Amino acid sequence: MKTVAILAGGHSTEHEISIASGRTAERAFIDAGYQVLFVVLNKEGFWLDGQQVKLTDLGLDYVFNIIHGTPGEDGHISGMLDVFGIPHSTCPTFQSALTFNKYSCNQLLRAAGYRVPKGQLFHAQPDASVFENWNFPIFVKPNRAGSSFGVTRVENVEALDQAFAYAFSEDDEVLVEEGVIGTEVGCGVLMSSVDFTTGESREATAEAIAITEIVPTESAFFDYQAKYEGKSQEITPARIPAATAEKIASISKSVYNHLKLEGIVRIDFIIDQQGEPTMIEINSIPGLSPASIIPQQIKFRNWELSTVLCTLAEEAMARAKKNQ
Repeated sequence: MKTVAILAGGHSTEHEISIASGRTAERAFIDAGYQVLFVVLNKEGFWLDGQQVKLTDLGLDYVFNIIHGTPGEDGHISGMLDVFGIPHSTCPTFQSALTFNKYSCNQLLRAAGYRVPKGQLFHAQPDASVFENWNFPIFVKPNRAGSSFGVTRVENVEALDQAFAYAFSEDDEVLVEEGVIGTEVGCGVLMSSVDFTTGESREATAEAIAITEIVPTESAFFDYQAKYEGKSQEITPARIPAATAEKIASISKSVYNHLKLEGIVRIDFIIDQQGEPTMIEINSIPGLSPASIIPQQIKFRNWELSTVLCTLAEEAMARAKKNQ
């Protein structure tokens, strides 16, 4: 029996969300017959059943890293596990760090020809005159954070002080982007040598899982409350033209391959009034809680979450063994 650690928690304000996601993954691996250890990380260290532990002492065959935010999503955990030689579920260190840094990632994607919002990075709050020629609304957000913590939709310059203060409470780098007005959607992507619809083997291929339309019901954008407190509608498949859906799926797979991502990721877009999708974020460790989008998309495809997670785990373990 292989031993899998579900690694949850972390140091950010997403700690509890990560634990909720981890419980979903835990059940999936237990159902598939693995020995599962639920390991929680906090600022004091790694904890298993109330006891502080070292990961290298647990005899792990695989780690399912579901730590949202730092240090799970920014590359630190990936690098540590790679040093220890433990196969894991997430992107390599560079890709994790890149996708977590919204400004740097968008700069790279823009240079490669992908459509991303106009943005500028700040290490201190600028004078309001900087935004004289910007199209409002604008979004003020921490450059390195997730789950919409610290994010504000700003309608006018009078609201900038509060927005910057909120963003700086989460990170010492703040990204300001011009808002794209339209329909928000999220596209899940994974790569596997198994076709989860037919069960047949194939060459490892990036595949779009599904596209979900995100409709906040009590806020102006997909903020924390909309994501995790039921204040949004998440509609799978998205109510968009087939040609637009095909374009988003194609862009998502292209980005996945271009950046050499691994595991399950979610790429978010805004479709403007002309029907053009603008990529707004890449989530390298998307949520798996009951309120999260990826489980909804997997259910829509009539796939079993345990089959998907365990297949990706076995493939990661096989790659690690081959590279020894």
